[in-house]
Amino acid sequence: FFLICPLKRALNIMLRSFALISLVGTCAAFGAAPVARTRVATRAAPQMAATLESMPGKYAKGGVFDPLGLGDKGDLIWLREAELKHGRIAMLAVVGYAAVDQGLVFPGAQFAGVSSLDAHDLMVKAGIMQQLFFAVAFFEVLDAFRLLTARQDGSWPADYTPGDFQLDPFKMANDKYRLAEIKNGRLAMFAISGILTQSALTGHGFPYTA
Repeated sequence: FFLICPLKRALNIMLRSFALISLVGTCAAFGAAPVARTRVATRAAPQMAATLESMPGKYAKGGVFDPLGLGDKGDLIWLREAELKHGRIAMLAVVGYAAVDQGLVFPGAQFAGVSSLDAHDLMVKAGIMQQLFFAVAFFEVLDAFRLLTARQDGSWPADYTPGDFQLDPFKMANDKYRLAEIKNGRLAMFAISGILTQSALTGHGFPYTA
């Protein structure tokens, strides 16, 4: 699919289209955690009872920084899945948005010289955004099914790791890099918000200053 799109549009999608899809495809992640069902458990594995103290990314000495009490208002594993997913999307969005404005695009006269800010509207007019919407929504439905299946008896297996797709070719799945991913994902979510705001206000490309 992406071979038919200029890189400008493909990368810019990581910002706008994924933000839109997140509201649809990841509604499971943002919505209320599934209500536990009363039935005989089908798995013999022990269950996970996550706490804020046991999760990476607390940002506190001798305690937990949670002034709004969000940790007591939902399923922590479910919330961490949402945080990781949107952090990953934001990291891709920051790189993609800046790269397109720096000229890293596929050949194509109809999109030559188009900025990341303008690429969204052009994709909608060309009908490509709709294709992307359904392609991404398909994978989001699969991921939602993965989450619901893992929590089918109302709790998480003891060996369940949020955001783990069993894809680690570089052997980086350790505590150091998991914490780094959370920190950089949080920073990227703030960063892409600022980049979008500056890009729209100034009308200039990278580094988005007047």
